[in-house]
Amino acid sequence: MAQFPLFRKFLAVSVVLVSAASVVPTAAQTGNWNYMDDRSTPEKLIESYYYAINNKFYVQAYGYFQPDTAPADFEKWTKGYDDTESVSVKFGNANADPGAGQIYWNVPVVLSAKRTKGSSKVFTGCYKIHMTNLGMQTDPPYQPMGIVSASLKETSEAYDKATPGSC
Repeated sequence: MAQFPLFRKFLAVSVVLVSAASVVPTAAQTGNWNYMDDRSTPEKLIESYYYAINNKFYVQAYGYFQPDTAPADFEKWTKGYDDTESVSVKFGNANADPGAGQIYWNVPVVLSAKRTKGSSKVFTGCYKIHMTNLGMQTDPPYQPMGIVSASLKETSEAYDKATPGSC
């Protein structure tokens, strides 16, 4: 081994790297990794958004907004979910409004927001979703379907009885 000092250095570095990698298991290594990011329809986009909220993946959830329509203050926006344990969503019929290389959808929703202390609030309203037609995006970076706005109002109706809001 004295003849191969470079090999000994390589071996020592390899042992350190392997040991360090096994000290802190990642979510994928422990089998606890779940991930959802589906922008194939406006409804799937909103489901992905609330999946991220429910799992406290706030950076991912924030990424579902169109670049110019995201809440200006990320920290303030995340604090709005401090007492939220989970959100359930159901949909009405989405209405597409295509034109001039753009597609906008109005998506009626009912949300049930379960709070950390056990109570729930129900909201009805509408999400506005936008996507540039795929053939119209010629310069990177690619801009996927995203949230433009949400207009939600609290209702006294139970989640299972409430109907999606109007858009």
